[in-house]
Amino acid sequence: MKLTHLILSGVFIITLMTTSHFASSTEIANLNKLPSTVQKLLKNYKIPEQSLSLFIKEIDQRQPLMTLNADIPRNPASTIKIITTFAGLELLGPTYSWQTKFYLDGTLADYTLDGNLVMQGGGDPFLVSEAFWHILFTLQAKGLKHINGDLLIDDGEFEDETGSPADFDNKPYRAYNVFPDAALVNFRVHQFNFVPQKDSLHIYADPPAATMKINNKVKLTKGRCRGKHRHIKHDVVTHGHQTLITFTGDYPRSCGHQNLLRTIMPNDQYVFGVFKSLWENMGGTITGTVGKTRINGEKPFYVATSRPLTEIITYINKYSNNVMARQLLLTIGKEMQESNGKDKGSKTLGRQAIKEWLVSIGIPAPELVLDNGSGLSRKSSVSAATMGALLEHAYHSPYQPEFMASLPMLGIDGTVRKRLNGAVPAGEIRIKTGLLNDVRAMAGYVRSQSDKHYVVVSLQNYPGIQNGVGTQVQDEILKWLYNQ
Repeated sequence: MKLTHLILSGVFIITLMTTSHFASSTEIANLNKLPSTVQKLLKNYKIPEQSLSLFIKEIDQRQPLMTLNADIPRNPASTIKIITTFAGLELLGPTYSWQTKFYLDGTLADYTLDGNLVMQGGGDPFLVSEAFWHILFTLQAKGLKHINGDLLIDDGEFEDETGSPADFDNKPYRAYNVFPDAALVNFRVHQFNFVPQKDSLHIYADPPAATMKINNKVKLTKGRCRGKHRHIKHDVVTHGHQTLITFTGDYPRSCGHQNLLRTIMPNDQYVFGVFKSLWENMGGTITGTVGKTRINGEKPFYVATSRPLTEIITYINKYSNNVMARQLLLTIGKEMQESNGKDKGSKTLGRQAIKEWLVSIGIPAPELVLDNGSGLSRKSSVSAATMGALLEHAYHSPYQPEFMASLPMLGIDGTVRKRLNGAVPAGEIRIKTGLLNDVRAMAGYVRSQSDKHYVVVSLQNYPGIQNGVGTQVQDEILKWLYNQ
């Protein structure tokens, strides 16, 4: 096997290390010797080394600096987003963007549409409130103010998800459990704000939605704030195109202004509710409600273009946005549709495209189970060696700057902005982390104090590993590696 295959094909690294005549027995033994601080942690918490997979390699060196169980498939949690996002860069290109199209199903005259407005979602993962407001502003600026009809939504670009958002952890209203949708707006999330006033607690939603009513039964109380809104409960009831959310419980005045993110409405109801509220606030009117349709081959009235993929993957990786990653996987699948005779993006097509791409760059990854592409899954699995090989490939890619810029910088931003408390200079480590019950993972790059560049992957699967000790193990690995 050629040296380049050794570098790129992570699944072969472990086998080659034990048979190569380049590595002495002493070198091989050192490969599997964990830093003493990590050994101590594992011993103190009675965690077996077999539960940890580790792959550390200096860029462009023949042999890894350290490996441990590196070819064992493990659940990677959100670190799997590294595969989804870098595959997106190489398969779609860094300037790829999504389009949301609007059609007039009727006659427009004197700012009035006699008929329906059709919104065709293109899968934009970041169609947030501000962008949606600008779309509506543009529609009105183009001469559409009054709609004597419905808002019809075409979300047929993606295959519908099966199951329920409650399936993962029985928490269907949590923002991280949102299902993807081709016509997704603002991640389908409402931020409920709790504002103490003189004699009562004021609650309002951002963005506002004409299809939602808040029933506030919360009592404003005295005393210490013991955990924001921990004593507030909510109940959700949907009737037709209306949703009633009732808040109950106690709220200490000392908690001040707090907020709560929840997803409580079906997507079509959410889109219409936000549309109607913003549209009428801007001086427009709409007489109808919401429905679904499928439109093909007509000239759109207006086309809104998303931010480019380079910005999208930054939000995905730095803030570990699950639904954005899932939208990206479906988009990759959608772009496969012509060669597969399909007209919808699907997880199956997305996974197939990524598997074929990995083979094409010399990383077969037979153990990889990508599932939904976000890591919010108990089915996902990958080996540390495969992740390490991908990271080294990405380091030499033309898209390396875009990819590395998307990763959280330890001590600076994203999900690791508060890690290590200055033990390592800020910015020297770019690392994507993952956390699920019984899973703690990380994958990324370290520039050591001797100016050496490493890829590092750590995958831990063990009962309770998410409760602090997994993070401690990661921190000790990163500190040790930085000091190399």
